[in-house]
Amino acid sequence: MKTSEGLTRFGKALRKIRIDRELTLGMLADKVGMSAAFISALERGKPVPPDFIAKAAQVMDLTDQEISGLQEGAALQQKEVRISMTNRSDQAKVAAMAFARRFESMSDKELAQLLSSINNGNE
Repeated sequence: MKTSEGLTRFGKALRKIRIDRELTLGMLADKVGMSAAFISALERGKPVPPDFIAKAAQVMDLTDQEISGLQEGAALQQKEVRISMTNRSDQAKVAAMAFARRFESMSDKELAQLLSSINNGNE
């Protein structure tokens, strides 16, 4: 979802972090090995590459809260998700496929319960 400025939730979070650390688009781009135009596009809704947040976290010494905010914002920009099944157990493959088949018909309540269950398993 974009704001009136044309920035996504991810973009607002990234811009705030950049400004707080006194980094321009170009300075951050140099640090993560991308162009300023690409960073600007990320702020405006381009899907976030899988390794971008880890690179940004390293070069800007992000807090866990900042990383979490970027991850949540990035998730909202994704159009699709790919899951590698390479070297995964049969049970993992079956679980991933069952979720993929059921995903589109799950209610927000069911998704919230699943997300809660997954997040509680990581604590």
